[in-house]
Amino acid sequence: MTELAELKRTALNWLSRRDYSESQLSQRLARQGAEAGAIAQVIAWCKAENYLNQQRFISMLLRSRANKGYGLAYIVQECRQQNISRDQVEQCAAELEIDWFALAQQQYQKKYGQTAVTEYKDKYKRMAYMQRRGFSNEQIQFAINQTE
Repeated sequence: MTELAELKRTALNWLSRRDYSESQLSQRLARQGAEAGAIAQVIAWCKAENYLNQQRFISMLLRSRANKGYGLAYIVQECRQQNISRDQVEQCAAELEIDWFALAQQQYQKKYGQTAVTEYKDKYKRMAYMQRRGFSNEQIQFAINQTE
């Protein structure tokens, strides 16, 4: 069996379990000792057969992270590490029609419940937490104001 056929089988085995970005799949194949030319051929084959679909990966990642309570900025940053552009992520997010304000409010209430902000230092700490989760200032203000 040729090296290319073996790489295709390995890639198909991984893709049958979950979606990968092109970058992730390339890195995994490179760790197997594959050469750049062979990796490019396998990636092209997977794309042609629709085993590897970047939009499907972005959609899966968006839904997964949103369900875990992360905002768009966090997801965009994670996708940037996979060589996925901000435009691609925002386009997919628009198609999924995720309500980021409701998500921010839900995450805020999950973390802090109905406890009111007592002092500025506490409010700053809560806002910093929400920013690390990837929510915009407008979404954070909405979440805090809805709780108070």
